Amino acid sequence: MLSLAPKTSSNIAASAKTQSLIANNQYTTIAAWTLAIARALAVMGIEPKTIFNQVGLNLEMLEAKPDSRVEIAQMTQLWQCAMQATDSVDFGLTVGRYAYPLHFHFLGPLLLSCNTLAEAFELLPDYSALVSNGGNIQLQRSPQRLGFTITPLNGVEISELAIDAFFSSLMQHGKQMLGHNQFVCKVELMRTDHKLQSLWQDYFGCEVVMNAATNCMWMDRVMLEQTTVTKNPQQAKYSEAAVRQYLQGMQALTWRQKTSQGIHVMLLEQEPTAQSIAKMYNVSERSLSRYLQQEGTSFRALLKLKRQELACHYLLNTNIAINELANTLGYSCLSNFSRSFTAWLGVSPSQFRLQNLANKP
Repeated sequence: MLSLAPKTSSNIAASAKTQSLIANNQYTTIAAWTLAIARALAVMGIEPKTIFNQVGLNLEMLEAKPDSRVEIAQMTQLWQCAMQATDSVDFGLTVGRYAYPLHFHFLGPLLLSCNTLAEAFELLPDYSALVSNGGNIQLQRSPQRLGFTITPLNGVEISELAIDAFFSSLMQHGKQMLGHNQFVCKVELMRTDHKLQSLWQDYFGCEVVMNAATNCMWMDRVMLEQTTVTKNPQQAKYSEAAVRQYLQGMQALTWRQKTSQGIHVMLLEQEPTAQSIAKMYNVSERSLSRYLQQEGTSFRALLKLKRQELACHYLLNTNIAINELANTLGYSCLSNFSRSFTAWLGVSPSQFRLQNLANKP
């Protein structure tokens, strides 16, 4: 049995630096999600203000500004409290019914004005940061199906109920445009509630796989290509411009924060570059460099910090071998990773893991 070692100054400094770095990344979601939670609670006969107050959220202020931002850590607490209050593990599915498209700034009207549901879903990954910037949204394609995949960023805790609510809202949106939900073919979820799997299968009306490698909702491409009756080209053009403007000026996000989040997303798949991040935000590489310089940093510095943040996450929360971790984070060799980590926190990766393991209750 491990004894509890006293916290050293290096432990405390390392922990403080790690928490500060994560906090400064400003992972947020649009406040419209909180309003959907409030509506679902009210329908179930539960006073939402009480739940919101528990996590330090003012429901009246959020109702006045549905396009404001809420920190994801706070949203995760809200989901947890709501699930406990309702005693419902599938509460997220209910919330999806009350996530009205018109409340998601101009993204909702933009989706409603598309020619087909396929066209609407093709737009979502480009503008997903408006809904939430704490996860990576991608489309998977096969000749018969289109898959909508949500991958939480490493080190950013997103409630399983939030994933449920997002897929539920997509299905409800499609039902509004097509008149039915038969376009949903299969749902894969990373959650592990096998005993209650039937709740999700009954709701989506298709096969649901739990404990999957990813969160993905698979849809029939033929049905998605059917022309809808809600299309409005002029509204689409106006809404897309408004969404772009909103994202450009998204509250509290500096170029340092946006670049850091872009790096985080790309590290899941490939080595990030300044050029790829600039393209992500529709600016030139030179402009990105200038913006970062004005904020006292650089792409290279942010890439280094992001690697160190993720290194702490993996060392604290997984059993991954340190040499494998070095490769995962894009270091050319283990010694380079160890040297960089030690220079930052004053301890080696293995020492950091052992010290924090010893200090866990």
